[in-house]
Amino acid sequence: MQNNGQNLNRFYLALVTIVFLGLIFRLVQLQLYNREKYYTESERNRIRDVIVDAPRGLILDRSGIVLVDNRPTYSISVIPYEFLRSKGTSRLLALILNIDEKVLVKKVKKKKIGNFSPVRVKRNVDFKTVSDIEENLFDLVGVYYHIDSKRFYPSEVKAPHLFGYLGEITSDEITKFRRTGENYRRGDFVGKNGLEVKYEKFLRGEDGVKYIEVDVLGREVRELSELSGSEPKTGKDIYLTIDANIQKYLEDVMVDKKGAAVVLDPRNGDVLAFLSKPDYDPEIFSNPLTPDIWNKLVNHEQKPLYNRASQSLYPPGSTYKIVVAAAGLETDTINLTETVLCTGSYRLGRRPFACWKEEGHGEMNLLNAIQQSCNVYFYHKGLDVGLKNWTDFSHYFGFGSKIGLDFPNESAGLIPNAEYFDQKYGEGKWTRGLILNLSVGQGDLLTTPLQMAYFAMIIGNEGAAYRPHFIKRLVEPGTGKVERFQPNKITITQIQEETYKVLKEGMYLVVNGPKGTGRASWIKGFDVCGKTGTAQNPHGDSHAWFIGFAPKDNPEIALCIMLENGGGGGANAAPIAGGVLRTYLKNKEVVVAQR
Repeated sequence: MQNNGQNLNRFYLALVTIVFLGLIFRLVQLQLYNREKYYTESERNRIRDVIVDAPRGLILDRSGIVLVDNRPTYSISVIPYEFLRSKGTSRLLALILNIDEKVLVKKVKKKKIGNFSPVRVKRNVDFKTVSDIEENLFDLVGVYYHIDSKRFYPSEVKAPHLFGYLGEITSDEITKFRRTGENYRRGDFVGKNGLEVKYEKFLRGEDGVKYIEVDVLGREVRELSELSGSEPKTGKDIYLTIDANIQKYLEDVMVDKKGAAVVLDPRNGDVLAFLSKPDYDPEIFSNPLTPDIWNKLVNHEQKPLYNRASQSLYPPGSTYKIVVAAAGLETDTINLTETVLCTGSYRLGRRPFACWKEEGHGEMNLLNAIQQSCNVYFYHKGLDVGLKNWTDFSHYFGFGSKIGLDFPNESAGLIPNAEYFDQKYGEGKWTRGLILNLSVGQGDLLTTPLQMAYFAMIIGNEGAAYRPHFIKRLVEPGTGKVERFQPNKITITQIQEETYKVLKEGMYLVVNGPKGTGRASWIKGFDVCGKTGTAQNPHGDSHAWFIGFAPKDNPEIALCIMLENGGGGGANAAPIAGGVLRTYLKNKEVVVAQR
C-alpha cells in the first residue's frame, strides 16, 4: 500500500511538473518568440485606422462662378466585428436611425469586406440623429459618426444633364477601376453620369488616414496625433467653357418646354451652353435616393433623365436644306441664276409633295429659296443632286457619326443611303419620293442638336471646325498648378470657299432679308445668320428648329435651338436664339468694360 501511495505521489508530482514546464514554455514562446505578432494584434485591437475621404474638386464656369460645390454632412458607420456581436447595439442603432433592425444587420453583412473595415450605414443624417448617437455612444459598440461631403449647387444654374450626379460604387465598378490601378472601396461615391463620370479621375482626390485609439468595446477614446497619418488631397477644380449667364437664360426661357439647346464658340469649340429639357433637380442625387424617387424619375412620361442635346435624335427639317445647297453648288447641279417655279406643291408621279406656303412662293432662285425656306425648290434640286451626293456631303459635315464631345451618351444619328433603303424596303422597291423627303430634312434622316450646332459652326467658319469640348482648364488646389486644354481643329476640305460664301449669304437673308423666316433672331449691328426648320413629327406637333451664327464674318457664337413639339421654327425657336445672342452681347460688353 505504501509503495502504491509513493508511486501515486510521484505521478502527480511529474504531472504538475510537466504542466508547469508546459506553461513556462508557452510563456517563453508568447513573450519571446511570438512577441511581435501578438503585440501587433493587440495594437490593431487598440488602434484603428480611419479613412478620411477627400473632397471632390469644384466645377466652375469659364469666369470662375462656382456651379458645383461640396457641403459637409454627417454619416454613420459601424465596425462589423464589434457591431454584429452586440445584439443590443443593432437594436438601438436601428431605433435611432428609424430603420428595421433586420435590414440594418443585413446591410452591414452585405457590405462588409473585413471585420474591422468600416461600413457606412447611413449618409446625410441630421444633427438630432448625431446627438442621439453621441448620447448613447457607450451602448453603441462599434458605431461612430463622421463628416462626409455632398454635392450642392450654389449658383442659379442647375444643368443636371451636364453635371451628372454621384452614386455609391458597385462591385463591377470597383473591379473596373482596379484594372486601371485605381483604388476604390465599397461605400465610395463616384460619378455616374455627365461630367461627374467623364472627369472622375480629376475630380476625385486622394483619401487620407488618421489613427484613433479604442477601448475593449470598440468605442473611440482619442485620436492618436502622434502617429503619422496623411491628410486628404482635394480633387482638381474644373473650369468649364460654359457661360453661366447664357446657360441660366436658356434654363429660364425653356423651363416649361421640351427640347434642347447647344451654344458654341466657333473660334475654339468651347461649349458656352448645353441644355436639355425637361430636367430634374440635381439636389435629388445629393440626398439618399429612395427606390420610389428613382422609379418616378425613370418612369416619368417626360423622360427627364434623357439628354436631348446630344443623345436624342430628330429629323432636322428645313435646317438641312443647307446641306442640299452645298451639295448642289459643289456638283454643279445648282447655280445662282437658275430658278424654280413654286406653285405650292411638287408632284412626283401621282403624289403631291406640299410646300409650307400653300399659295406658293413663285419663281425661286437658291438665295430666295434659302431665305423663304421654299420646299418645292429643294424638292427639285434634291432630285438633281441625287442620293449619293446628298449622303456624301452629309458625311462631310459630320452627320451620321459621333462628333467626339468630351461627354458620355452621344448619338451618331442616321444618314440613310441606298444600301439602307434596300435593306428596309427591298432592293429596287423604294422610290425617289424618299429623296424628296430627305431634301427638306424629313424621312429617315436623324440628327442631334449638338450635330446641328456643330454644322452651324462649320458654315460660319467656312470649313474650319473645332471639336466641341467642355473643359477650359484644370486647377490643382493648394499648388495652383494649371492644366489647359487645347482646341482640336478640323478642316472640311471637300467644300470650296465660294460655296461657303453663298451659304452664308442665304443664311444672312433668313434673318435680315425682308421675307426671311428667321427675323425673330435679328439683332441690330450683329449680322446674325441662321436657318429655321419645322420638322413634321408623326407622334405629335412639329419640332421647331433654329441654327445660326453671328456675326457673318469671323463669327463669335454658333448655336442650335430645338423645341420638341414646338411648332414653327421661325415663330418659336428663332426668338430664343435671339435672346441667347443678346445675352452673349451683354456679357461681352461687361467684360470689355471691366478691362
